[in-house]
Amino acid sequence: MVSAVLGFAQVKTSDIVFDSKNVDFGDIFVENGIVTAKYKFTNNSSNEFIIRDIDAACGCTNPRSSKDTFAPGESGTISAEFNPKGMLGQVSKWVYVRGVFTDGYQIELNFDANIKSLAQRNSGAYYRGEFGYLLVDRIALAWGSRDKTTSFSDSITLTNDGYNDILAKRFDKSPSFIKGINFPLSIAAGESKVLHIEINLAAVDTIGSYSDQLNLITTDKFFPKKQISYAVNFEENFDNWKKKDKKKAAHIKLSTDIVQMGKMKSGEIKTKTITISNTGKSPLKLLRIDTDCSCALLTTSKKVLQPNESMTVSVRFDSLYKEGSQSKVISIYTNDPLMPIQKIIVKSKVI
Repeated sequence: MVSAVLGFAQVKTSDIVFDSKNVDFGDIFVENGIVTAKYKFTNNSSNEFIIRDIDAACGCTNPRSSKDTFAPGESGTISAEFNPKGMLGQVSKWVYVRGVFTDGYQIELNFDANIKSLAQRNSGAYYRGEFGYLLVDRIALAWGSRDKTTSFSDSITLTNDGYNDILAKRFDKSPSFIKGINFPLSIAAGESKVLHIEINLAAVDTIGSYSDQLNLITTDKFFPKKQISYAVNFEENFDNWKKKDKKKAAHIKLSTDIVQMGKMKSGEIKTKTITISNTGKSPLKLLRIDTDCSCALLTTSKKVLQPNESMTVSVRFDSLYKEGSQSKVISIYTNDPLMPIQKIIVKSKVI
């Protein structure tokens, strides 16, 4: 209840203009607990609006005002917390706002809800609040192949399907090359807003395919963390290099690009060595080493080879849980403009 405040200034009930006097919660689930109806209004009179009291239909509803007195032109909010515990089915409740009015005793506000139990839900149907009240239009961002010297932008749309304002606060532990540029973002009930994302690949220290997820931290009551996956292929673009630059560049050379492990028993591990050389005129950088199976690995002792330098590397194959002919691919990403990706095939027959 709001404490009684008496004054001489009076207003008409029609001077207190509400955005809406009715809130429809739709389907709610008793197991999810309290929901809150909010009624926003503006005092359009030339006098102060003084709230003397706020009453509700039953003890299941707890109403309150943002304050007692509102100056001419000032806006405010009446909130009503509704606890559906012990109820099922369609309900309609009222809230009475009593003030110093010239033409009436009170203003009536209402809310409706269809109360269900989670045990009654229909398989495959969408229920409001099931995944929280802040909805994300895209849970996967696919950016394809991108030159790692470029920057670009993307966006996701956030919709508040709840009854209270929700704040999108930040990305938690996002990589340095991804930034949300309009945090914090406040989304009112029933409203949609666009979160803009800036991607600066100049800050990337790797190459090749990369995927991970963004954790969007919000004030959504039930699901405050939203997970959004992303994938991008970082590329080194050598198209604009001049011929003289390519002649001065690094060049990778392998003693072999096919490593034959021969016949192996399941569970057996074999290791063979090959030689990687830099036959170019600039330092050769091994930017990344990928494999299509954790059973096939390449281990190096250096990440940079000077011109005319070579090193011996180990290629390891684990045949555990393998059967029959095997062919695995190890990819070496370098700064060689003629051979930026060098592939090694690891072959075996597991018996």
